[in-house]
Amino acid sequence: MEERRDFAERLCRQLRARYPGVEVTVDPDAFALRVRGAGSDASLALGPLLQACRREPAREASHIAGFVRAAERQLSPRSGTAVSPSRLLWCVRGERYLEGLARAGELVTRPLGAGMVAFVAEELPGSVMRGLPSADLEAAGLDAAAARRGADANTGERFRALPARIRSADRIPADGWRLGSDVLFQGSALLVPEVLDAFAERSGGDVLLAVPDRSTLLAIPAAIPGAARFHLRVTREWREAMNPVSHEVLVTDGAGLRPVERAQRPPRWELLGWLWR
Repeated sequence: MEERRDFAERLCRQLRARYPGVEVTVDPDAFALRVRGAGSDASLALGPLLQACRREPAREASHIAGFVRAAERQLSPRSGTAVSPSRLLWCVRGERYLEGLARAGELVTRPLGAGMVAFVAEELPGSVMRGLPSADLEAAGLDAAAARRGADANTGERFRALPARIRSADRIPADGWRLGSDVLFQGSALLVPEVLDAFAERSGGDVLLAVPDRSTLLAIPAAIPGAARFHLRVTREWREAMNPVSHEVLVTDGAGLRPVERAQRPPRWELLGWLWR
């Protein structure tokens, strides 16, 4: 019993830290956590998680991280909750993330390449967001075009101060910039034209960009030496991410985005042939 109590309290603390403003309590009889957020009320069973941690002690941290990530979907309000146009934002996630959503086909989306897609979402209290199906938008009197315009405007306003900060930077770090002040929507800065233009202007040319985690945007001028190791850095951060998005890289010239193609490795037999020469 003591093990179960300590385990539940540990998960309770992690959820409270990850989702500020959400009420999290322990239900000892059901061995579950009760989480309440804006328009949501869910019970998260802890039994399967504890058993998985017992079976694979070496993967305990990974199992718990996955549980904390999955809690976000439980905190998303159910359909029927009123949509506020002032809270519409572009949300950038990996394509695999959308594959796990039951109504992903109803979202207003914008493909970005490099395994990423942006969709119109609504920011909610407690570091929670929800993707908005077309039916919810229509109930609020919004069509797809209006939702896109609203997301464009609100996302631009959210990152309004960022272009000036980039342009006024006194130096460019050898390994580039790392932006991580926005827990849910950091990657959404890619949807703001002024941000892309500022990166290109400050760098004097093309800039490599990546979103390994939903709270992290990495950027580096393509012309500096550190750019050669950028893919490795992105892959490492993606593997260690709490909420991974993509390990691929985009490039901007300040006017648009396109995916970066990784150099193809020579076939193994060619390498072996070279070694035997």
